[in-house]
Amino acid sequence: MTELGHILIADDNEANHQQLAQHLQKLGYRVTGVHDGQAALDNLAGDPFAFDLLLLGINLPQVSGYDVLRDVKTTDVLKDLPVIIISSVSDVAQITRCIEAGAEDYLVEPFAAGLLDARIKVTLEKRRLQQEEHERAVKIQHMGEAMRNRVLPIAMALLTETDFDRLLEQILDAAKDICNADAATLYLRTPNDKLKFAIVETTSLGIDLGGTSGVQPTLPSVPLFKGDGQPNHNNVASHVALTGHSHRIADIYATDDQFDFSATKDFDQRTGYRSTSSLTVPVKNDEEQVIAVLQLLNALDPETGRVGAFDMYQQLVVETLASQVAIALKSQQNMRDQAKWLKVEHDVEVAHSIQNNFLPKSDELPQPPGFQIDARLTPARQVAGDFYDAFPMTHDRVGFLVADVCDKGVPAALFMALMRSLTRAFAQQHYSLNLMDVLDDKAGGLTSTTGGKRARSRALPSVGSLALEKAVTLTNEYVAQNHASLFMFATMFFGVLDPSTGMILYINAGHNPPMIADINGNIKERLQPTGPAVGMMGGSNFDIHETTLEPGDVLLAFSDGVPESRAPDTKFFGDDTLEKFLSDQMPVESAASLLDELETTLRTFIDVADQFDDITMMAVRRLPAAESGQADASDAASLMDKLL
Repeated sequence: MTELGHILIADDNEANHQQLAQHLQKLGYRVTGVHDGQAALDNLAGDPFAFDLLLLGINLPQVSGYDVLRDVKTTDVLKDLPVIIISSVSDVAQITRCIEAGAEDYLVEPFAAGLLDARIKVTLEKRRLQQEEHERAVKIQHMGEAMRNRVLPIAMALLTETDFDRLLEQILDAAKDICNADAATLYLRTPNDKLKFAIVETTSLGIDLGGTSGVQPTLPSVPLFKGDGQPNHNNVASHVALTGHSHRIADIYATDDQFDFSATKDFDQRTGYRSTSSLTVPVKNDEEQVIAVLQLLNALDPETGRVGAFDMYQQLVVETLASQVAIALKSQQNMRDQAKWLKVEHDVEVAHSIQNNFLPKSDELPQPPGFQIDARLTPARQVAGDFYDAFPMTHDRVGFLVADVCDKGVPAALFMALMRSLTRAFAQQHYSLNLMDVLDDKAGGLTSTTGGKRARSRALPSVGSLALEKAVTLTNEYVAQNHASLFMFATMFFGVLDPSTGMILYINAGHNPPMIADINGNIKERLQPTGPAVGMMGGSNFDIHETTLEPGDVLLAFSDGVPESRAPDTKFFGDDTLEKFLSDQMPVESAASLLDELETTLRTFIDVADQFDDITMMAVRRLPAAESGQADASDAASLMDKLL
């Protein structure tokens, strides 16, 4: 177990002493225990930096706990040592006195393990932060001049400099000047985990590659991983990139065999150069990932010109400059991303416009005599996977549908365009009542929601049934055969309305069951699925069912975005709430007013929560006889249909 810290316990109560020591040792702390105040002072004087925390009893023999505390807090080498007072409940005045004298906290006997652990952890964490703050202040003091003269001007340049290569070059030059280094290299990490030479400069040899020089380095990239997939720690630059820690070498010729400097030594041999000291610093992004490496070579003494080692102060300054490299790289990436997302946003806006053009507006929906049809669609994103449609068919029938493509956003929107086009195209083809219609087994086998199966082979199919069946079946086969690899499908409710009778033939392909409410608010039916989702698998069977809208009835079809709308507390709107809403609204003034009210209700329910799914709804309302003025004609047409 990793040792968490060294705690000195000074307490004359043997039972408390043993309990504390055993508990803290079990947690991973090292414990030293004494039973009187003088022993505590002797331990602290022997090694003032040995302990991380003092647990101090108040009523100690020889020297009281208060006197020990006062001595600790007035001794320079001990004043930062945190002290927690151990006392009984009755010693409130003593506890107060100790807190005023500088104790960080107190514990009351008997000890609760959880409280004890928390108090100690908080106190030690506070000390750690104080120590870090002190070290940081020292570093900042040493770095002040370099910050004012070089780092801050570069930070200002980040706001105005648009030439990315020039900015990186300025940062590298600043690092060289501050450390008086003869050479500098900037490596950029590539997507395939290699360090690519971006800028290479060596003043004494007149080498200036990359940056604004116009001459790109041709040196081979440094791989971060070997051929067997193991990390490449042989090169100091790749080692720093992999570990994320800076590394200083006083003399690469005198170093051990940890790193392979054969390429550097070969360069020295060819050019007469002498590579000696190096400082290699990682460049990290906001996620602490190494995205580049900055390396300096040969720190020169300003007076003698001799090569010496880079010191910790220089390392801290270069690490500060490395953060500027990260900002510059991020800025460049942000500009690239912004340009890309502006294009994406433009494309999505175009897609949104095209999709809106696909869907009929409210005033474009067919309004057959005696009926009202209206629809709404609110995408969860700019484009939707839901869609609706309503259109005239042969023999004065009207087709209407609501569908929901799996997934959301652009992929679903693209698939929605395909599904909508296929279903409408197939549905609006002309299917006459010829002999093939009569012999078509599926088209003749209608199921009534109020009665049994109709005869399949001898009765004439209802007008529109073949178009309905073919539209869904052919769309299903096309998608399943040509786009199975996409694993995309759509739930769909597709109805064919006969305005003269109010009869609706429908296929519910795995969709949320639409609701039918009568004029008095009774939920008459839920139109359950009659087949699987469209496009899920080839060869699927889709049964055709039928129902009838009586005068005053309303059919409400919707996607799952309606019942699955979520409030800020994550509660779903739900089917039961939707049924009650529809029941309470009856009788409605119009299909449009019903949808307007439902939209308002959902917006109020969702409130400030996110809309997780597309919301689509369609209302088909049969006017009451008094409004339509066609009661007699409808009754006659209904009688004729029954006779046929």
